[in-house]
Amino acid sequence: MGENLFKQQVWKSSWNDDSNTSLRTMQKLGQDDYQTEEFRKWAKSYDRNSFSDEGKQRSNRILTWIENQTGSFENLSVLDIGAASGVFSIPFAEKGANVTAIEPSPDLAMMLDNNAKSNSVQVKVIQKTFEEISKNKNEQLYDLVFASMCPAMKDWDMIERALSYAKKYCYLSMMAGPKENQLMDEILLNIGLKQREIGSSDMAYLQQLLYLNGYTYQILIEKQIKTEKIGVDIAINNLKKWFIEYGIQLEEKWLRESENYIRETYKDDISLRMGGRFGKVLVHLED
Repeated sequence: MGENLFKQQVWKSSWNDDSNTSLRTMQKLGQDDYQTEEFRKWAKSYDRNSFSDEGKQRSNRILTWIENQTGSFENLSVLDIGAASGVFSIPFAEKGANVTAIEPSPDLAMMLDNNAKSNSVQVKVIQKTFEEISKNKNEQLYDLVFASMCPAMKDWDMIERALSYAKKYCYLSMMAGPKENQLMDEILLNIGLKQREIGSSDMAYLQQLLYLNGYTYQILIEKQIKTEKIGVDIAINNLKKWFIEYGIQLEEKWLRESENYIRETYKDDISLRMGGRFGKVLVHLED
């Protein structure tokens, strides 16, 4: 059994077969298809939060962690895969990098263009999925390939594809454990449902496969928890989403009991603590 830990195919197959990866959770939530209304709602919220003061501080922390290893971003060529509305593309450009952003969603690509103009920077936007882009043998590599919480990084084959575009560095970030939701934990305890077991971690697969393939990399796992006030009705409207994120079957009985618990327990806004553990890796490709 122990020797399987050192077999690449075992880890690759396990990642492909895992029903609890971030991508499969997004599929269950209807957020994997950028043409759906559910995705459009998410995109607007994501853009708003990304360029809030808290969102900008988070982006800066990540760029600083990378910059401490790579040096200045001035004139560095950067490929941002799954760039969304520019949460990282724009600060990269502000620091002097030459940024190419891949973003398939028309809504997010338009937001990215608008955000770049608002911040007086230039970002080349390619409105395609990463899978749709064909790589020529003679194509110029990018100094840094960047993919933060990107759904396209769904398995080892896609990770290798991202690495093939990188000349010096490749940054990858993923969930490093299940999402945490204080209100859901409280609800489950009070309606008699068992607390869920620890789910799978995309980061565990990534780290093991990078190790088995002989890559050199820096890794950081950190826990991020934020508290926000939400109304009772908003919490109830989010119950189905939270049940899916927790891997709990959507039974009407449990949803109804959860709603009753919220209404009986909270009369005013709820201080909701949410977050989880996130992993970030910077692969060093130059000797």
